[in-house]
Amino acid sequence: MKVSTILSFSALFMASIASAAAPDLANKIDTCVKPGVVALTFDDGPGIYTEQLLTILDKHKVKATFFVLGIAMASNATFPAVLKKVYDQGHQVASHTFNHNPLDQMTVDVMKKEITDNSNAIFNAIGVRPLYMRAPQGACEALCTKTMEEMNQVVSHWNVDSFDWKNRDLPDPVGLSMTQFNDFIVKNGNVATDSFITLQHDIHQFSVEKLTDQVITAVKAKGFRFVTMEECIGKPAYEGVAMKPTGTDGAKPTSPSDNKGATPTGGASMTQVGAWAMGIVALASTLVL
Repeated sequence: MKVSTILSFSALFMASIASAAAPDLANKIDTCVKPGVVALTFDDGPGIYTEQLLTILDKHKVKATFFVLGIAMASNATFPAVLKKVYDQGHQVASHTFNHNPLDQMTVDVMKKEITDNSNAIFNAIGVRPLYMRAPQGACEALCTKTMEEMNQVVSHWNVDSFDWKNRDLPDPVGLSMTQFNDFIVKNGNVATDSFITLQHDIHQFSVEKLTDQVITAVKAKGFRFVTMEECIGKPAYEGVAMKPTGTDGAKPTSPSDNKGATPTGGASMTQVGAWAMGIVALASTLVL
């Protein structure tokens, strides 16, 4: 075997170890602080399918988290009322910025304006300000993360992407998206050790009308319990509002002043462990060859 090939495999191995061992940025959340729970989250709304989604969630008695856009509410005079219905029905409302532009390409002042403008739009609709945010495309590197921490925001990521945004125009988009939930949660998820934050979009019709029902049914059958991001992370959802009592855990309310970056407990995620294992296999292959 060529030396360059061996080095290539060795690089893969080292990268895999780094992926498994390296912690997330301090305030970037992609797992919950306790096992056995799934935070169902939806981005880019409110939209024309959001009220239909509320009906589906109510049927299953599931509470979700909605990362919403100020520009979406500005685009339709009825959407602030839709967001109020989301909030009134007990779902968590969080920020996805105002304009959905890449935060890492902004100055600190522009980043802050994106969050502040969206906070104002959300406050005007529901009367409270969110303390959770998700960056567009999930991209929030060191400067962005530091800025969000200064603004008391929990940077919320995910570890199961439905890819509904990519699958929506393909044949059998529901089947393609369900593959993600099946692979990560239904087949390989362990209620005793794992937790998940999922990503869907309530602006895609198939994701609301067909995918959500299947996801909830499959995940519940596996034994996981659905929670909001507030319960997932154990920090308040809104400025000046104490945490709601949780399902069976009775997590104690905390004050908004405590809402600094939280690093979930637990070992490496299933994806990280998988990357590590792939690296070991790659290195073993070089030794055999």
